Amino acid sequence: MAIEFRQGWGWLVLAALTISTIGDEITLLTLMFRTAESARAYGVPALLIAELLPGLIAAPWAGRLIDRRGAGRVLVVVSALQAAAIALIAYYPAFTLAGAALLSVLFTITSAATFALIPVLASALGMTLARANSFLEVVRSLGMLAGPVAGGVLVGWMGSTNALLIDAASFTLLLLVVAMSGLRRAPQEHETEETTLLADYRPLLGNRRVMVVTGALSLEVFATAIADVAFVFLIIMTLKSGPATFGVLTALWAAGMLVGAALAERIIGCRIGLAAFGTAAIMGATMLLIGLAPVSLVIVGIAFIAGGGANSVHNVAVRTLLQSECPPADHGKVAAIYGAVTRTAAIGGYVG
Repeated sequence: MAIEFRQGWGWLVLAALTISTIGDEITLLTLMFRTAESARAYGVPALLIAELLPGLIAAPWAGRLIDRRGAGRVLVVVSALQAAAIALIAYYPAFTLAGAALLSVLFTITSAATFALIPVLASALGMTLARANSFLEVVRSLGMLAGPVAGGVLVGWMGSTNALLIDAASFTLLLLVVAMSGLRRAPQEHETEETTLLADYRPLLGNRRVMVVTGALSLEVFATAIADVAFVFLIIMTLKSGPATFGVLTALWAAGMLVGAALAERIIGCRIGLAAFGTAAIMGATMLLIGLAPVSLVIVGIAFIAGGGANSVHNVAVRTLLQSECPPADHGKVAAIYGAVTRTAAIGGYVG
């Protein structure tokens, strides 16, 4: 439920989320370059672990926080903390690893808050939930496409400190826009205070549709993570190419995601479950095509565009299904389960 949501601010919120998402990609690239230049060989893997594990551990508490304290207010406060943490990393490089771990936890909280606020934003803008999630997917695709490019240019032009400060400014902008928009979601009301996390999550863990979707999602993310690693060797060993080819193919995947996000609502229609599982099958088919067909850059490029488009529609369908299946009062916890499953599967896939 929105509380005094100001008309005309919905699109500003989406714009602020876009800028912040691009900023996230800038920070990731900047921290990796800074760590690679100044740390030992294990520095980059340690950074990646710090960016994944703390948020994974904190996910259950993050979901409960969102449902009990109000997603809008939490997003404002945590965005301020993100801006402060990034500014601290910018000026004090020794804080990079600890700061990355802190940002991992904060990102988990903001992701859950955004997941819970999307239905509120959709209602305020008079659009369907699928369309709102499509816009969010466009935002994320733009971040994936523009962020690394912007990060590389900014680090080369202004240095890592200034690049990080730009991301800190993007979070400051986000918190100001959300605070001024009045975007709120009423916190969950409890007749009796629960004392354990399990008691909070038990109804969701008993929801068969939610568990089936998240279980299937974990397999899809696991397979995709394995493919991400394999693609590097495909390019180097099979295509006999290098970083430039990898960059082109990554851009093609992101371009496919943008197209998929734009068409997601029309593709999904009223068959949300079919779209979620059907697009996962298409992603698998593109990987199979790469593995079985005579490998050429053209075939791989087409597969990446198709796979990116299916990936985008899949993301929209899964979020819409989970938001539709569960009551708004549980959206924070649903987001926590969704995030924990995807992170765990991604870690398992990279290790595998």
